Amino acid sequence: MHASEIDFARLGGSTRLAHVMADIPTTDWRTIEQRLPELLTELTLTLPDGKIRLGVSAFDLKVSPGKLRAATFTIKNTIRERVGRSVRVIPNPELELNTAQVLHNRLAGPTGIELLLIAAQGHTIVARTTDVQDIESYTLRDRGRPKRDARVGMLPPKLAQIIVNLATGPSEPSAGTIVLDPFCGTGVVLQEAALMGFDVSGTDIEQRMIDYTEINLEWLVRLPGITVRPQTHLQVGDATAHQWQPTPHFVACETYLGRPFTQRPSPDVLKQTMSDVNLILRKFLRNISGQLAPGSRLCIAVPAWQTGKDQFKFLPLIDQISELGYNRTRFEHVSDTDLLYYREDQIVARQLLVLTRK
Repeated sequence: MHASEIDFARLGGSTRLAHVMADIPTTDWRTIEQRLPELLTELTLTLPDGKIRLGVSAFDLKVSPGKLRAATFTIKNTIRERVGRSVRVIPNPELELNTAQVLHNRLAGPTGIELLLIAAQGHTIVARTTDVQDIESYTLRDRGRPKRDARVGMLPPKLAQIIVNLATGPSEPSAGTIVLDPFCGTGVVLQEAALMGFDVSGTDIEQRMIDYTEINLEWLVRLPGITVRPQTHLQVGDATAHQWQPTPHFVACETYLGRPFTQRPSPDVLKQTMSDVNLILRKFLRNISGQLAPGSRLCIAVPAWQTGKDQFKFLPLIDQISELGYNRTRFEHVSDTDLLYYREDQIVARQLLVLTRK
């Protein structure tokens, strides 16, 4: 698949999209350094007129930031001498440019170049960034929403996108295809599903949260450049007992995460918290199971508790998913531990469960 065929704006977990230019069969820096001026000279011949902006990022290569900068200026001088093009180098004290640098310097634009050098299994992949995560748009959809509530958790829009993508899989959005969030809170998951083109359905046990979700979705569709007009179905409802109408096609949500902790709880407190969350989630899964068609997909963010550095306790029901009427989806290139979302100092992590109704 070519980069141009990918809807990058909906890939919340990806910071860049790139087109592979070359595969160099070594990770030896001297060899790589010698190849780059030639590759970049060929690339600049295809670019439109205007000053070229150039940045280079290296991943897992044994090279110092100083040597990387020197190679970047060699590329600049070679382009000027051979092609006669003016080049502005984006300075960077690190090996990798951050997302903001790539975005604000327009390195993914027509006359921008971010060169990615990626070591992989003894080879070096050379690629050019074609798209970069729009951090300003994510910030607007997070902090710009008129209704927010830290008490019910602050689900990042990027993570909400990932949850919706995992729930809907390869399905293309279409009118009448409904994504349900049974614990909708302030509507972040529904917001991201609506932007993708799905109709949305949400319930929450509090009327206030339903009101907040409605206000936030109304705000979303009024944003400049937004063309989506989803059908929305919002109701107050207890997810452990509610009957959803119309029947959803997909379920994407963050469930109850239990008590928030700023420091590691005692074993007894953690045990009780896990028991409370486990009971609610078990009731919810049993309730919705009979309302979903066989094969329906769900992505559910559930809590996992960090008890030590990169050590976690997980909900007991995860080992009983099959008994509740679901198959857990496994991924070829991603382990279960990779489906954890947390900061290093965070006690309560989010574990993403991708399920299919039996």
